[in-house]
Amino acid sequence: MKYSAERIYVRFWKVEDASLLLDLQVRNREAIERTSASNRDDSYYSLEKQRALIESWDKKREEGIRYSFGIFLHTTDELVGEISLFEIILDSTPKWIVGYVTDILHQGKGYMSEALQCVLEFAKHETEITRIEAGAVPDNTGSIRVLQKAGFSACGSQSVPIQGTLKEHTMFAMDIQ
Repeated sequence: MKYSAERIYVRFWKVEDASLLLDLQVRNREAIERTSASNRDDSYYSLEKQRALIESWDKKREEGIRYSFGIFLHTTDELVGEISLFEIILDSTPKWIVGYVTDILHQGKGYMSEALQCVLEFAKHETEITRIEAGAVPDNTGSIRVLQKAGFSACGSQSVPIQGTLKEHTMFAMDIQ
């Protein structure tokens, strides 16, 4: 499965991509940990853990509860980011969330806007997803701009635990049909 935009394409991760994913995670560790709700210790940043992570994403994709993609440049096949759709249960209500990271070496070039459009097309045509939500800390103007450009609308705020501290996030949502 591959969805293409002008400069990038997205595809599901393969186990052979584990070293690429590890490089992305290590290079962007500080930024990811500053915004991610998942706790990551040093063992997370190993090749074995990244292989296991990709394998778990494959299983979740088969179950229809997570779709994780690498974002690659058409011209060089270089990895420039990661984007995922995943289902969470909040207050017994299932919700689809989009999360993403652009490699620090490629931020500000519009690649994530293209990738998000690809993933929205995937969701619309390949899944039963009808609504996607996302959250961003208010000072993450780049992420907010990506969501707004894609057509997401602000729909309130929510406290999200980040590294043991609750941080207020502006929440965005989009209905897809």
